[in-house]
Amino acid sequence: ARTLAEIVGPSLGQSFVIENREGANGQIATKEVAQEKGDGYTIIIEASGVLNLAPHLKNTGYSIDDFKGIIGLTYEPVILAVNANSPWKTLDDLLKEKDTGKIIKYGHSGPGSFPHLSQAEFFKRAGIKASDVPFKGSNPAVTALLGGHVDTIAAHPFDLVPHAKAGKIRMLGIFSPERFEDLPDVPTMKEQGFDIDMSVWKLILVQKDTPDEIVKILEDKFQEAVNTDKFKEFLKSSNLSPQILTGKEVIEKLKRESEANKEIVQKLGLKLE
Repeated sequence: ARTLAEIVGPSLGQSFVIENREGANGQIATKEVAQEKGDGYTIIIEASGVLNLAPHLKNTGYSIDDFKGIIGLTYEPVILAVNANSPWKTLDDLLKEKDTGKIIKYGHSGPGSFPHLSQAEFFKRAGIKASDVPFKGSNPAVTALLGGHVDTIAAHPFDLVPHAKAGKIRMLGIFSPERFEDLPDVPTMKEQGFDIDMSVWKLILVQKDTPDEIVKILEDKFQEAVNTDKFKEFLKSSNLSPQILTGKEVIEKLKRESEANKEIVQKLGLKLE
């Protein structure tokens, strides 16, 4: 947000005030923006799960239809990982546990999160007995894997890559349609027979009543910004992969993924809070 504000602000002739709104993993901020006046002066940068997953688990007070898209920015896949000392060198090795009857303990960053649902769906499809172990965030889940307290975890590259480089964990598959650019040797789950997409991506939205001509101005300015050297350097230094989408593509993708996530939530028997 700060990098984009530094680029877009001068080109719009407007100053940007960035508010880090805590609470409910972004749901409080999202609801506030959904209720704001649609004048283009309040925008929100957020992670996709707040819109395509959270409304299927909680009464959030908002939906995708409360917004118009401005731009898609980056994506971070969810990766299935095991301790480097585990007997599972590949996903095929893990799949053999179906015949042993072993109950796999899988850790994740919290109930209803992408790291939770990705593993739950995988083990269900694979026919492997498994029980979930929730933690308050990714760091405790990674620590539990390193300590041998859980058998697998799912997390984002930022959480896993340093430990993989240190030889402490092994990554078995990526819950994404395509391989992650920074991890070209890690196969997707789709390649290995499990078409499960649990990528988290970042996007910018405005309230649904924002006039189309204002949406067009914002979309054009942010599209220019993401093509600057400054933004590209930011992505590289932050180990982020670009996923540049138009405003229309943002809403279409959110709705497609929302339907897919709804099915997964229902199949897993998760109840709306």
